[in-house]
Parts: sequence; C-alpha cells; structure tokens
Amino acid sequence: MTTSLHATVEKLYYLRDHYYDSTSSQSSQNEKWDLVKKEMIVVVEKIKSLGLTDVADVTSTIHPSIPQYLLGRAHNVMPEYDCEAQNYLSSAVKLNPSYVEAWNELGECFWKGGDTASAKNCFTCALEKCRNKVSLRNLSIVLRQLKVADTEERKKLLFEGLSLAKEAVQLDPSDGKSWLILGNAYFSVAFYSTHSDGYIHKALAAYAQSEKYEMNKRNFNTADLCFNKAMALFHDEKYQEALENLERSQKFEPDWELSRFKYDSTLKFLLNMKEMVALKGKLKPRKLNSFLKSINSKDLGPYKTNSTCKRVFLQDLVVGTNKNKYIVVKVVASVSYDGGSPLACCVCDKPDFAAIVTIYRLSQDYGLTIGDSLLIPEPQLQTIHVSLKGQVINFPCVRVDSPQNILVNGHNLQPTQMASMFIKFSSA
Repeated sequence: MTTSLHATVEKLYYLRDHYYDSTSSQSSQNEKWDLVKKEMIVVVEKIKSLGLTDVADVTSTIHPSIPQYLLGRAHNVMPEYDCEAQNYLSSAVKLNPSYVEAWNELGECFWKGGDTASAKNCFTCALEKCRNKVSLRNLSIVLRQLKVADTEERKKLLFEGLSLAKEAVQLDPSDGKSWLILGNAYFSVAFYSTHSDGYIHKALAAYAQSEKYEMNKRNFNTADLCFNKAMALFHDEKYQEALENLERSQKFEPDWELSRFKYDSTLKFLLNMKEMVALKGKLKPRKLNSFLKSINSKDLGPYKTNSTCKRVFLQDLVVGTNKNKYIVVKVVASVSYDGGSPLACCVCDKPDFAAIVTIYRLSQDYGLTIGDSLLIPEPQLQTIHVSLKGQVINFPCVRVDSPQNILVNGHNLQPTQMASMFIKFSSA
C-alpha cells in the first residue's frame, strides 16, 4: 500500500514539473497551479480516506510517520509555504527521528517560508542520519542563501556549498538535479575568483551533464536548467547561446516572466552596444576629437614609467589576452543593462574606431562618466557575434574581470568601488 501511495504523490510532482509537456503552451501559470492544487487536494483526501493518519493507532502495520510524511509532501508541492505541510512533516520526524526523507521535505518547507536557519538544521539532521544526495544539494543551496555581513564568511559558505554539491554528484553521477546544483555552486564562487580560474566554464560543464541526464530521466523542471545555464553563458559573454537557452526555458515554462524579461533585456543590451559602437557614442566629431586630444601622461599613472608594457590602440589588439600591452581610451557612452552587472561602456582611442568595454565586479553605486579616461592593462579582446531572428549583431569587446588593475583618470579604483556580484538563480 505504501508503495502505491508514494507513487501517487510522485505523480503529483511530475505534473508540477512537466505540466507543459502535455498541455498547451498557451496555458498560464495560474491555470497550471490551479490544476496542481486541485490534484493535490485529491491526493490528500485519498490518503486520509485510508484511515492511516491516526498516530495513536498501534494496530496499523504502517508506521504512523509514513502517512504524515506523504501528506506533508503532497501539501509541499505548491510553490508557496504551506503551514499544513510543516505540521505534517514535523509530526513525521517526531514519530520517526531517523526519517531522512521527512527531514529533507521539512527543510524544503522551511526554506519556502524564508526560514533558512531552520532549513539548514533539517538538512544537517538528515545528513547525520545518512549521507544522501538530496540533503547535500539542499544544504549547498541554503548555505549560499544564508545572510552574512562579512565577505570572507560569505566566500567560505559558498565554497562549503560547492564541496557539498560535489559530494552529491559523487553519490549519484547520473542525477541531473545534482549536476544542476553543482553548476549553480560553481557559478556562485565564480564571482569570488578571477575569470581565468575557470569556475564559469566548470559551471557550464556541470549544466551540460545535467542536461544530458535530464533528457534521459526528466526528473526535474528543465526550465530552471536552461535559465541558469543562460545566466552563466551571459557572464561568459556567449550571448548567442545565452539567448537560445532563454528561449528554451520559455518553451518549458511559457508564462515565465523572469525568463522573458532576461531575454528582452539581453537583446536590448546587445542592440544598444551595437548602436553605440556604430555611432561612436553619438558624439559629434568635434566633441570626440576634443576628448581624444585630452588624453595625456596623467592618465597613465604608474604606466608612464613602465617599460615592460607598451601602449597600443584598440584596432591593434588581437583576439585573446594582449600580453605586455595596455590601452588608454575615452568613455564616449554608457550602456545600461537591466540585470545589473556588467558595467558596459563604449570607448574610443581614435576618431574612426570604437569598441565596448565590459567591467565586472564593480559596486552598483559606481559608474563611469562620459569623458573619463580608462587605462586597461593586458586587454582581453573578443568579437561579439549574434545572429537571431533576422538580426545580426557584431562588435569588438574588451572584457575586464579584475577592476583593481584598471586606472580611471590615472587612478586605481577604491575598494568601496568594487564588489562581488550577486547572482539570482531561478531556483536552487
């Protein structure tokens, strides 16, 4: 009987996660959740009708914690916190303190309610009973979400979460969701390290593994995977692939506003950068020439006497890292992005050539001003190319991952002007 009841509850979760597999993409999120709630009520009533919920019934052959867990898990299928789910699941772990699945479910319930401290305790309790992939990956998520004021403490929690996510994958290398959580963990620590450390690329490799097993088992919602993969691709400046993955996420969740917003804001960002490069920031020739003539030795800072680095112009750069070289450019336009990071601006060092500079790890309170001089040592150049829905976008782009190395008007940035980036995942 318990096997049948477990299967009934799991069908409820399959409906939630794969609603759009068999339903018209025109259905709204409200219609989806109305149906899930309706089915949840049916499942709950079915469990109650079997007369298994009396915890004082000593004649039952089924441990009383099991129906309490199943009722709690059924209620927990909804996206918002459910106090009934918490009550049933709390009862389950009281009746059976070694019930790992119930501890995990209770942790997810607290997590939905915003009580990350209680969620952490639940997942920790489950791991004390048994090292299992669900507790490991959920604790990895919670550690990333704990609020701490100290940057070093934040970094420590992120790397601890990464270690837990790795262990979850080791326990079951064919679990797509564990690979997704590992990808998110790598992506989170990427912004406390340099781009050359390769954490974004490790995140993308984990997402690829997740996608591989998701296609085979379909054991969680693919929309989350596509969205988070798109965010990693965006910060790796693989914009074509990022947009394609955002499109895919919308196929799995057609009514998902966040995914649609990210797609629209990314496309707008790219089109604006293309326009600024083509129009040299929309500056009049006389104004642009005046800016360029104002570049002087004061803008070089310590590079004025640095004999190991040579100044070159934007059009002289080669794709990749330009070792032992630096550029000095004028900011001719800023390009805003609705998602925050990176800070992007259009720059020139000659009247007939412009490029985009993207700068990561800057404080949200800091920005560059048109006319600022920007010195970038060992600039990393790439050509952005996007072809989508009949639109072709091309422009040169210099990426700056370490703003502490650049000079603005001859001066280094202050520590308060730099910050690690906050990344919001669709879930997990």
